[in-house]
Amino acid sequence: MKQLSRQILEQILELSSAGIVVVDACDPDFPVVYANPAYERRSGYSADELLVGRRLPLLSHGILGQHDVDQLQAALDQGESYEATFVDSHKDGSNWVSQLRVEPLYGPRGALKLFVLTLVPLSEEKRSGANVELRIMQREIKRARQELAKLDRREPVTGLLRYDYFLELAERDCRMGRRNGRDVAVMLLDVVDLDVYRQTFGAKAANSCLRMIAGQVSGALRRSADLCARADEHSLIALTLGQGIDEVRALAQLIAANVCGLGLHNPRGRHGRYIAVHIGVAGGKLNGKYTLEVAIAQAREDLLSRQPIHKGAIQA
Repeated sequence: MKQLSRQILEQILELSSAGIVVVDACDPDFPVVYANPAYERRSGYSADELLVGRRLPLLSHGILGQHDVDQLQAALDQGESYEATFVDSHKDGSNWVSQLRVEPLYGPRGALKLFVLTLVPLSEEKRSGANVELRIMQREIKRARQELAKLDRREPVTGLLRYDYFLELAERDCRMGRRNGRDVAVMLLDVVDLDVYRQTFGAKAANSCLRMIAGQVSGALRRSADLCARADEHSLIALTLGQGIDEVRALAQLIAANVCGLGLHNPRGRHGRYIAVHIGVAGGKLNGKYTLEVAIAQAREDLLSRQPIHKGAIQA
């Protein structure tokens, strides 16, 4: 068969009535690296909006329901082909229906590099056969329930994630990171003498103190993939992927300095007259042996070595 030139192949992609999207298989967010005009028209997103490291929209809209999202996510995580009827949201909030097919693309040495997603519009007859309208209604109900559930995912005092939800997200991210051998790092932060501060100024003032510290931590974690939660009454935990341990230690030092800069006076403090934090840090390359649990346990050991701390802070 005669080989087609790159220029001809590009024209085929541009003229195709099917939406075609190519995503980076080496990034756990699967950002878009190419989208043809048909996909731009159907999704409402321009190429400029899509080609800025944006997470694949199909994974961001709560398509159909969590089961469908999980199946697509699993196929991408495992580098497998996938096919399903999908109802996606247009940028303006309306729905569009297509037959989705996902295929992995490999480099010259057999390494997984990209995924190509093809979305073929469904006819009214096929839409009816797939019970699409019912599924759209189910998706909208699911979305409403998810919005309500989000209200329970943040801890009310600090506004950070609840610890159990943090662990759920962290496990998911580490599973994706393990496939690419990414680095994971965990910071455990203990607020020194917060109990004394609470006894001196009351629970409301202590909560305000913890909220200000949480703001310093979340403000320092600038990447969308970073996670931060309240672990217990005087401790916070943060996780970051893709940064080396030295970078994270430097970040921890910055956070500690910023907390001292708040100037929160603790006149009866046992270990100083101003609120401070001690931070334990651990990290390494994710693999079968180095897991989230190991990273948390090592960070706790590092924290325990930095006296004074609360001995009950953050169980691994």
